[in-house]
Order: sequence, then structure tokens, then C-alpha cells
Amino acid sequence: MSLFYNSCVLLAGAATHMVYLHRSEHHMQGLRYLQLLVLVPSTYVTFTTITFSIPIDATLYDALTLVILYLSGLYTSLIIYRLFFSPLRHFPGPLGSRISNLYLSLHLIKLTAHTKLLSLHDTYGSFVRIGSSDLSITHPKAVQAIYGPQSQCTKADWYDLTLPMVSMQTTRNRDLHDERRRIWSRAFGEKSMRDYEDRLRVFQDQLMSRLGDAASQSASTNVTELFNLYTFDVMGDLAFGEGFGMLRSNELHWAVRLVGQAMTPMGLMLPSWMFRLLIGIPFATKGWWSFIRYCCEKLDERMDKKEITSDILHTLLKPYHGTKPSGTELNVLQGDTQLIIVAGSDTTATTLACLFYELVQKPEHIGIIRREVGAHVRPNGEIPHQPLQYLEHLNAVINETLRLHPPVGTGLQRTTPPEGLDIGDTYIPGNTTVSCPQYVIGRSEAIYKNARDFIPERWYESSSLVKEKGAYAPFSAGPYNCIGRPLALLNLRTTVAKLLNRYDVCFADGEDGTALERDMKTHFTAAAGALYLRFAERKVGV
Repeated sequence: MSLFYNSCVLLAGAATHMVYLHRSEHHMQGLRYLQLLVLVPSTYVTFTTITFSIPIDATLYDALTLVILYLSGLYTSLIIYRLFFSPLRHFPGPLGSRISNLYLSLHLIKLTAHTKLLSLHDTYGSFVRIGSSDLSITHPKAVQAIYGPQSQCTKADWYDLTLPMVSMQTTRNRDLHDERRRIWSRAFGEKSMRDYEDRLRVFQDQLMSRLGDAASQSASTNVTELFNLYTFDVMGDLAFGEGFGMLRSNELHWAVRLVGQAMTPMGLMLPSWMFRLLIGIPFATKGWWSFIRYCCEKLDERMDKKEITSDILHTLLKPYHGTKPSGTELNVLQGDTQLIIVAGSDTTATTLACLFYELVQKPEHIGIIRREVGAHVRPNGEIPHQPLQYLEHLNAVINETLRLHPPVGTGLQRTTPPEGLDIGDTYIPGNTTVSCPQYVIGRSEAIYKNARDFIPERWYESSSLVKEKGAYAPFSAGPYNCIGRPLALLNLRTTVAKLLNRYDVCFADGEDGTALERDMKTHFTAAAGALYLRFAERKVGV
């Protein structure tokens, strides 16, 4: 091929970036582009070989040369732009992350995004460029500017991962989100919450029984695993009207194992185009699709049930008056079913494990909680939730645990408005993907005094240990905040109160708790490492 012809192909690649790919979103087209990259050269080889009787090895060589030249032009233009002309060129960050979002993903093979982001912010400061058009931000004012009720930021392309299936959480359509949120809110009204509290007791009794058996034998318990069984049983019942039976069987239900498999790819923080590409390749994400199928099957089963069960899906299905939705409505319901299973289960389990991890290291807080709770224990031993909402230290311990061990620690992605955004004295260009990692924010001295210490008293009204209260957002903030927050807090308060009222707790022999944080994984939600504790029946009056 002539030098002129090769130069034209090289320039065509550069033009593709500058004129087409540089504008608007293309993350949904990754599989199509890959198909074109295979189809065009294949067509060229077939046509040239048949029409001009040229040996196939020669046409294959020419086709490969054209592809290499085209991609060289495209990526040369892309790299030059991202390094020297991007609006984010002045923000600090690793060189590799300025070129490609894949740089960060390649460093997350062990699913430790939370600690990697902490390291990056310790090195580069409050604003870190973690991708070609991505910033991770821990400035004290950033959370409210990006997620708060007055924010003009919108959901980033990450939320398209499951299209065409969407949920209230993942839809980028604000009208659809608000419509779904109004329906969801009925599942967390006062009457529903009272019903959930009654149903929680069944599983809390099973949890207490399991710990009682271990206590009678002076056996250690991996509470990370046990709380996982407990919270998934709870959400199975509250979501579908039936638990998974894991506390009784003492093993993970096969469907719950799928949740871990399905969520694992998300821990790599892959660019959305690559994630979409992977789920479009058969068997590349088998766990993901198995989990999706399970959610759809559970929804179908629930829609086929004749008897009325007061659960979350009943509330979501009520507007359809017994008819089966289809099309977009069905996609949304399937997405909401997936949301129910994930959002209320492993997040609560991880929080419970981390809370007890902190308490056994500072047992003085156990005594304070017991004194608070003691006044509200009924003669039958039950502890109602209503008064627990106002117990200063119990709630402070929960808040402090969520600060240091947020269930979603890597930040939710948003896109800045076209006109950009000011955070403090820093201007963030428009159409930038931004996120505020709560794991890092929780350890920021600019936001919290003695930020890496567990000090529940910082949440007392009289405390001055929190410098910027608006930065604390373990349930997110603004119009997209977690609608299940009341249920999560109900579960946390009542479970902690009942366990501490009945049992003494300490590290198991040979345990120091380091594995909980050392082996913590980020799948999007956090998954704590193993924590072995020993429970003993509490002595009366202690």
C-alpha cells in the first residue's frame, strides 16, 4: 500500500476520535464497534480475494495493516487530547489514569477500590483524576455540591450497566425515578415499618438462638458470615414473603452465592463501555446473568401468587391491580427486584460486623449502650424500636461505624452540568464524571477531627469533632438518597440492642480483628473479611 493511502487511514482514525467519539456518550455501543472492527476487515478480505484473485495471506496482511493504522491514528489522537488538551489536564493523578479509566481497574484485581482511592487521595490531595474524564473528590463541600438537594449534577453513564433493565436506583430518567420513588415510599411508611419490625423478630430470635448455642459450647463465631445469613433471610422475607432459610440450615442459599458472583465485576470499577461489552459476551459474566435470571424468576413467582402477602414487592405490584406488566414496566420491576435483594442485605451485614469489630476493641461503649437500652426492655425481653431512635449513644455508635466503614465506600458517579461546577475555590469542568468516596471522606482530617479514630461521641449534639456535617452521607444525599434508610436503621438498632442486652462479646481466642479490614472487598457494596467473636450469656446486673 502507498504511503499516501496509509496516511489517509491513519488520519481517518484520528478524525473518528476528534469528530465523532469525542462528542456525546458511546458506552452503549462498545459491542457494535467491536463487531464493526471485525466485520469491515473480514468483508475487505473476502471481497478482495474473490474479485481480484489475490492470495488470502496477502489480503489478510493488508487488512491487518489497515486496522493497526486506523487504531493507531485513533488512539494517538485520544492520548494527545487526554494528556494535553483535556479540561481535566491540570488535575493531579497517576499518568496512566489520565490516559485511560482502565488504569485504575488494573490496580483493583484484589477488589480493594476503597483502599486504593484512599492511597491516591493521600498522595494527590482532595481532587484526583482517576480516569480520562473522571475525578474523585473529597473536599468538605463536595458531597452537598454533587449529591445534595440543590445539585445540578445528573447520574453518570455507570447507571446504564443493566439496560434495558433499570431500577429506581439505576434509572437516569428523573421523571421515572421520582415516579418509582413515590411507589417505593409506600413500602416504608409507618404502618409497613411496624409490620417489618414484627417480622424481624422471627429472624432475630433465630440469630439469638444460633449465638446461644455457640455460647453454651464456648465456641467462636464468624459474625461476618452469620450476619450475612441473617440479613439475607430478613430481606428474603420482607421482599418476597419468604426467607432463604439460611439461619436454620447454616449455609448460604445458592441464590445468595450468585449475588457475590454478580457483584464481583463491579468491584473492578471498569469503564461502563467495557462492562457493557463483557456482559454482551456469552459466558464472560455467567454469575451476573444467573443472578439477573434469578431476580426475574422471583418476580414471576411473586406475580403468580394468589394470596396477599404484605411485603415490599406487594407494594411495588399494587399499582398494576393483579395484571402482569410488560415492556418497560416489566424491566423496571425486574430491576427493582434486584435492588431489593442487594441493597438491604450485604450492606446491613457488613455494617453489623464492623460495628461489633469496633465495640469489642472499645467495650466501654457496650456498657453505655446497655444503660441506655435497659430502660426500654419489656418484661418479656422484647426491645421496641420506637424509643431506640432517640438513644444518643446507640445512634452515635451506628453513625461512627457507618463513617469509618461505609457500606458503599467508593462513591456514586455523577456528571457535572454543562456549565461546570464550583467546589470551594476549584472549578470542575462540565460533563465531568465525579464521585465522592465515603471511605476516604470518613478518614479526612479536613472533615473530622481525629478522623481515623472510633469516637462515637463526635455525633453528640455538643461535639465539635465533625467539621463539615454535610460530608457525612453513608446513605447518599439529595433526591437520590437511599429510600431504605429507615428499614436499615430499624434493623441495626434493634439487632444491636438485643444482642448486647443478652450477650457479653469479645474476640475469639487468637483473633485480633485485623482480617476484617485486611480482607475487606469492594464489589460496589463492601464485603467485610472474617471476624471471629465469642459470645457468652450476659451475667445479670452486668
